[in-house]
Amino acid sequence: MKTITVKLEDELANAVERVQKEVGFRTKSEMIREGLRVLIARERHRKLAENLTRYLRDREALDEAAQEVEERIPSTEEALKRSEP
Repeated sequence: MKTITVKLEDELANAVERVQKEVGFRTKSEMIREGLRVLIARERHRKLAENLTRYLRDREALDEAAQEVEERIPSTEEALKRSEP
């Protein structure tokens, strides 16, 4: 396990101590580790949601393009038939 030293403003340090006692964490380190896990999970969730949104937009654009191509097939087939010798 690595040690990371962090300096906190007095107000934030007091809040950490208060919440530690209220929630029942054994140590401030335990509480801060849990807070960091939550923050990291939230960021992963945000990125996944962002990627999903991009994927759905791309999927919609591809579906629209495929539909346009399918709509052109009959006229293309007609043009090919007319150009046959």
